[in-house]
Amino acid sequence: MKRLSLRVRLTALFVLIYGSTTILFSIFSYYKLSESLLQDFDNALYNYSIDISQTIEYGPQIDLTLPPLVMEEGKIFPFPSGTALILVRHISGEILSRSGNFGLFLPPFQSEVKKILAGADSAYATVNDAAIIPDAEASSYRVITFPLDSETNPTLFLQIAAPRVTLETQTRELKNILRFGLPAVLFIAILSGLFFASRALRPVQEMIQFTNRLNANDLHERIPLPNSRDEIRKLAETLNGMLERIESAFSSQERFVADASHQLLTPLTILKGEIETNARSTSDNEQQKIYKSLLQEVDSLSKIVTDMLLLARIDAGENALQFSEVYLDETLIDVIARLQKLAKNKNILITLDFLNQDQRQPISGDPDLLTNLIMNLIENSIKYSQESQHILVKLDWQNDFNKLTIEDFGKGIPEKLLPQIFNRFSRADTSSQTKGFGLGLAIAQKIAVLHKSEIKFVHKDTPGTLVELNFSNS
Repeated sequence: MKRLSLRVRLTALFVLIYGSTTILFSIFSYYKLSESLLQDFDNALYNYSIDISQTIEYGPQIDLTLPPLVMEEGKIFPFPSGTALILVRHISGEILSRSGNFGLFLPPFQSEVKKILAGADSAYATVNDAAIIPDAEASSYRVITFPLDSETNPTLFLQIAAPRVTLETQTRELKNILRFGLPAVLFIAILSGLFFASRALRPVQEMIQFTNRLNANDLHERIPLPNSRDEIRKLAETLNGMLERIESAFSSQERFVADASHQLLTPLTILKGEIETNARSTSDNEQQKIYKSLLQEVDSLSKIVTDMLLLARIDAGENALQFSEVYLDETLIDVIARLQKLAKNKNILITLDFLNQDQRQPISGDPDLLTNLIMNLIENSIKYSQESQHILVKLDWQNDFNKLTIEDFGKGIPEKLLPQIFNRFSRADTSSQTKGFGLGLAIAQKIAVLHKSEIKFVHKDTPGTLVELNFSNS
């Protein structure tokens, strides 16, 4: 499973903390505001009860009547006063007078009376099932029970059931705000988190891109330091210090390879000359065989040293190359002429074919390195071809590039060895019958890359190897 990026994880953590805090605060605020609205509603209902109690007329034998209520100017209640249901009840529960159409609805009484007798100045209850009330104004009613005749031992009680229209509307609007507002806030938090996380990590991303662009030729470059004096700058300084140490080690290695190769070439040349002199001065067949074997080993060592010098030059990058216009057909003719002796030893015929000669164009490259590249590839084909076979070399001039193909019909390269064939000191044939140290293809591929090309082994149904390179025209 792919691990989420640091930017996404930071954003998720931010949204989790911020979202949880916001949701908990919203729930807390909702309940506190609901309690405050309910308290305001109860206070208004209490004041309304006092106004009603002051208008009740007591007749003979406790004959109670409820005349039309005349409100004082400026009074506002959070419910339609004309729709409130009013009852006057005896402590026994008997209804003495009423105002409004209660239908089958009867407010709770005995439990409310007990609260008042216990010392409360009034009692409140919420009736959520208001469907039994004819022409109900709201889905729930708030009922207040209020003593009329005495504060200590009342026997008469006023009950008012007021529709919670305004309260329900306010609560519903608050719920809608939270229902739609919270997702919007969380969405904004996600976008903000992604934005600020990206902005905070942008210097790190730039460092990653910078270091990914670096190769052996760019070790002298350094990561630009940000203006801020924080951990990001410290990271950049640390990476620059590491690059400086790598550059120093790399330069030391290159100098060692180049110096060692130069120092080795001279004694090898002297040794070869002495062996050749001794070989010419003796007629003994056994000694001649020994000298011949020694010369072959010295030539092999000289080839390794020469290849190491060439690798040191290639590793130095494009700055160490000498580019000019090169016609590949001329290079091919020169290389094949040099390799004719090696090919004749195995009775191998090298065929050179030029296609679309009317579009002949040069490429931009280093002549010596291109010669080495082509020589390595053709020499490799000769080595791995059987006797009396042939090698086909084609150069096809296209509109924008030169296409070079080299095809042999030997035993070819096993497919499982192709991924490491360009590694240094890697060989396709590990048997002792084929001489070499595995530097040729590594050098050839590096030269191809420096010329903006690549060696490709093309699959073929017949035995052998087909190599293809494309060089852009200059």
